[in-house]
Amino acid sequence: MSESVVAVRSIEIVTAEIYTIRDNVARVFMDGVIQIGRRLEEAKQLVPQGEWLNYLDTKLGYKPSTAQNYMRIAREFGDGQVGLSGKTASDFFGNLGYSQLLPLLGLPEEEREQLAEEHDLAGMSSREIQVLVKERDEAKAAAAAAQEQADKQGQEARSARDALANAKDKLKAEKQKAQEQAEAAKANAETAAELQRRLDELAAQANQPRELTAEERDALRAEVAAEQGKALQEAEARAAEALAKLEKVKNPAAHKVNFLFGELCEYWRRLKAALNELEQSDEEAAGKMKAAIKQVLGGWNL
Repeated sequence: MSESVVAVRSIEIVTAEIYTIRDNVARVFMDGVIQIGRRLEEAKQLVPQGEWLNYLDTKLGYKPSTAQNYMRIAREFGDGQVGLSGKTASDFFGNLGYSQLLPLLGLPEEEREQLAEEHDLAGMSSREIQVLVKERDEAKAAAAAAQEQADKQGQEARSARDALANAKDKLKAEKQKAQEQAEAAKANAETAAELQRRLDELAAQANQPRELTAEERDALRAEVAAEQGKALQEAEARAAEALAKLEKVKNPAAHKVNFLFGELCEYWRRLKAALNELEQSDEEAAGKMKAAIKQVLGGWNL
């Protein structure tokens, strides 16, 4: 009886072979999907308008959604270009099945590659990958919302700083204006006080009798002399007028009385004007002069 030798294989070896076969099958499948998707793109241009859905059903047995997914996989995973990481899409996703690729459609290339580097997508189900993509989208949305809120708060903070700066500038301007107004009020008060002091000095000088200066006496004599000269001229004119009338009238005494009465009226007018002027400057002296004049006039007997 011969003995047959049976090789003993460990679970690790079997598992590794399964991984290899699975990855090879997935790579072949992904390549096949990409090739089909490219040709579906070409066929869509060749099929008469309005016959595309019928062509998919009768010729290929594809649902429109299946054909659309094949074409999207071809567009997004089948360019064969090497990215910034030095790898192609096949290097990242070549071991994924059709259902595992679908949740990744529409993601930016950088985000897909980041997911492939951070997670074992081949070992995840389509549902798990879909949840992963959803969580990533929610995290991005939350980050965008947080960034928007931060930007809004930053803008509000900048606006608050600007408002505070404007308020400080306004307060500074108002303080400057108040200071200028206070200085102007102080200057006006000092000017008013100086004017009042000068008025008080003038009033005190006006209430105090003083001797006339030589210039003032000379001016007064000149004024009196001028008035006397004018009065003399007027008297001479009236005398001439009286003489002319005297030639016409035979009563010299009447003419003399008439002439002297005219002179008296003129001097009386001038005396009243002088009294009024004296009363404006020295009311007491004017009162004494009036009393003396009344006493003299009262003693006249006609």
